[in-house]
Amino acid sequence: MKALIVDGYVDEPAHFGVPPYISAYPRYVAGLLKMAGYDFFYDTIEGVRQHGLKAADILVTVGGVTVPGNYVGGIPMTVEEAKEISKKFVGSKSIIIGSMGQYEVERSGGVVANLKKFEEYDFSLWYDYERKLYEILTGKAWNENRYSLVKVASAAGAEVIKKHPNFPDLMCEIELGMGCEKEIKCSFCTEPLWGKSISRPVDDVIEEISSLYKSGCRHFRLGRISNIFAYMGEKYPDPKAIEALYTGIRSVASDLMTLHTDNANPGYIYSHMKESESIAGTISAYNTPGDVLSMGIESFDPKVISMNNLKIGKDQAFDVIKMINGVGGSRVEGIPKLLPGINLLYGLMGETKETYKINFETLMKILHANLMVRRVNIRKVMAFPQTPLFEKLNGREPKTDERMYAHHKFIVRKEFDHEMLKRVFPSGSIFRDVIIEYHEGKMSYGRKIGTYAMLVGIPKILSLRSHVDCVVVDHGQRSLTVLPIPLKINKEGYDMLKWIPGIGDSSSIVILKRPFNSMQEFVQKTNLKFPDWMSEMVSFER
Repeated sequence: MKALIVDGYVDEPAHFGVPPYISAYPRYVAGLLKMAGYDFFYDTIEGVRQHGLKAADILVTVGGVTVPGNYVGGIPMTVEEAKEISKKFVGSKSIIIGSMGQYEVERSGGVVANLKKFEEYDFSLWYDYERKLYEILTGKAWNENRYSLVKVASAAGAEVIKKHPNFPDLMCEIELGMGCEKEIKCSFCTEPLWGKSISRPVDDVIEEISSLYKSGCRHFRLGRISNIFAYMGEKYPDPKAIEALYTGIRSVASDLMTLHTDNANPGYIYSHMKESESIAGTISAYNTPGDVLSMGIESFDPKVISMNNLKIGKDQAFDVIKMINGVGGSRVEGIPKLLPGINLLYGLMGETKETYKINFETLMKILHANLMVRRVNIRKVMAFPQTPLFEKLNGREPKTDERMYAHHKFIVRKEFDHEMLKRVFPSGSIFRDVIIEYHEGKMSYGRKIGTYAMLVGIPKILSLRSHVDCVVVDHGQRSLTVLPIPLKINKEGYDMLKWIPGIGDSSSIVILKRPFNSMQEFVQKTNLKFPDWMSEMVSFER
């Protein structure tokens, strides 16, 4: 019996699976198919768009976007594509898994979702999908708890990553838990629909990472949890459990290239500041540089916070950001180990023009306090059935002032992001193992695999999917200009040389005076001088 897994990609509040990420869904599905005795094909939605569906007896489609986002590595499957895939499938049984198995929604903010199961599929699964799929495949019930099944399936399905077109340049999203520890839930979020916060056993997580590592994975993000600080703790943090998790991961994946995390609840951190500082210290000690704690602050406006049951006030959020800076702000080759990321959401109940003013002024307070924030996400809310926001709106779309929203986004990018990028990634910072993704004009653009990976532009056409080490030389609003290192000054053309600090408009002089055998000879011939950090990046190879 043959099965086909179509990975349509997911983007949920605590679960991401758009390339270069692969979510837990297709990996668990692959494991469950193996447990049931099936052979399987794996394909992404990009592959299906290019060459159509492969023949199989059973179809398992994965997909669903419940948070708005912009994507570079791939475009998530649409509702129409999901329906079309099922219509074209000629096997005996079709199953759709993920939030798309529950909601029909477009990929954008400011919209309302429909609670609707796909009639085109024989089964639509989301909550507790592992046990339901196991029963569909085997005809038997799994009577133990969900995580006992996930333990087996996650290890059995690890090898599916080899079939992903991005492999081995692939980040595995690792499930730490599910649900939400907040007693009063945020008005808009779908994560509480999974139920009360539950943590996955430490040893199970380590075992899955060991299986993925043996299958060739070197990039991991500890996600699928709404708040890593509540892992194994819920009401009270458990720093020892998180230390055991990180040390265990390092013991089974000694040569990993990326170990990052995702969500953190700033309100929970503030309420348990001492224990949270210890946890942040553990994360920054064992992670890899460039890690981000994604904090769903959503709004600094007291009225919006109150009406939507948000997590924290602006003064308390400031204290949390300051603490994380103090613990995680150390640098490796210029890159901070662990920084906060801020999510701002618009279209919430109680929002007024004053909301935009409060949010901007609070961001600028953070900037002027010489603190660091890795990134600010500005999005429009999506309204989902079974959430308080949906009920309050009575099924209507959330409203935002489009003019205010556009201006706010522009001014934050101009006044806050540009200055913050210069602080977080100063000139001379080194990005190792950047992967080239696309070209635009004479520029090559790429990212280093990681959580909220930074987009960098290189003024040279490089091979797609090639890996390069780079040094930062200039800053945009949300991207960086970098140069590949070592920089071969005797070989590079004008478009590269003009970006080198200390050369700039004198590039033609450098070209005319070449070759150079040493830095001393370069200075003598050109009367130019690099900053000290740039001098270390230059090669005089001929």
